[in-house]
This record gives sequence, structure tokens and C-alpha cells, in this order.
Amino acid sequence: MKNLMFAMTVLLALPSAAIASTGYKLVPVDQPKVKAPSDWTFRTGARIGYVYAHDSHKPNPKTGEESPLKSPHMFSVGFEMQQTMDGGAWLDVLLIQGVSLTGLDQSVAAPSARLLLGFEINNNLQLAIGPNLSAHDPSGEGNILHLIAAIGASVDAGKFNLPLHVAFMPDKNKYNVFALTTGVNW
Repeated sequence: MKNLMFAMTVLLALPSAAIASTGYKLVPVDQPKVKAPSDWTFRTGARIGYVYAHDSHKPNPKTGEESPLKSPHMFSVGFEMQQTMDGGAWLDVLLIQGVSLTGLDQSVAAPSARLLLGFEINNNLQLAIGPNLSAHDPSGEGNILHLIAAIGASVDAGKFNLPLHVAFMPDKNKYNVFALTTGVNW
């Protein structure tokens, strides 16, 4: 029994000793927690843009079904969140989440959502890549998940900043998408 008590004491003390050796202090539960400083910066804002969806306005070649789109040229509106982790010099980690509605100018609502991971260089130039999920597939095959690659800049404009981005989404059926977007971040 004494050996069991000794083993339990050692097992319970080891994590505390390990934490103490790192310089961190344990805070009792009844005291307020100290928030750790964050290296992340957050920007959110509205987006508008132009989208070209190659051949998405043409009838489906396999089924002959007419497309709800009358033109491959569309307007897009959305919302985006950006987070950057300071790298300490000229390179930061960039994480982007966005949602948008495209085709409203043609009375079509084609929603999409994306998650991109990349880099921000000198707090301006942005390069990112990730998955894009779209509700509209012109091929009719259910290809709603695509890769998206984007490049752009985020220009400071006083209390807000102006993002300017170019994006490309390849498609295995050649319904490639090209987009130009801008907006405002706060």
C-alpha cells in the first residue's frame, strides 16, 4: 500500500515539476487566468468581384441540360476572414476563410466556401492555396470540391485595408474558374 501511495505521489508530482522547470507558473482554479499574448492578427471584411467560369453557361455536353447561367462572366459578393501569424521578419503565415455568392447578376445563387493556407510577404503580398467547396458543378458530375490558388496584396488604407486578389480554380472537365476580387478589411 505504501508503494502504491508513493507511486501515485510521484506520478502526480511529475507534471508539476515538469511545468515548473519550463518557467510557467500554475494558477489556482479560483484565480483569473492570464491570457497568453497572441502572435496572430485578425482581419475581416466584405468582398466583391468578377468571376469568369469557363463554359459554365453552355448546355451540359453529356445530358444536354441547359445551364441556369446565360454568360460565363459573373458578379460575386462575399465575406472573408484572414489571420496572419507574425514570423518575426518578412514572412508571415496566412490563413484565409471565405464564403461568397456568385451569379446574382444572372438571378442565380451559386454559393461557395473556401479555406486557404499560405504566406504573407512584407505585410503586403499574399500567396495561398486550399480547397474550395461550391454548390454549382456545370458538368453535372457532382464535382463540388476544387483546389483554389490565389495571389494578391493587402494594402493599408488608414483604419482599414484594401485586399486585391486574383484566384484560379482548375477543373478536370475544363470548367476552370478565374476571379478578381477586392473589398475592405477592418
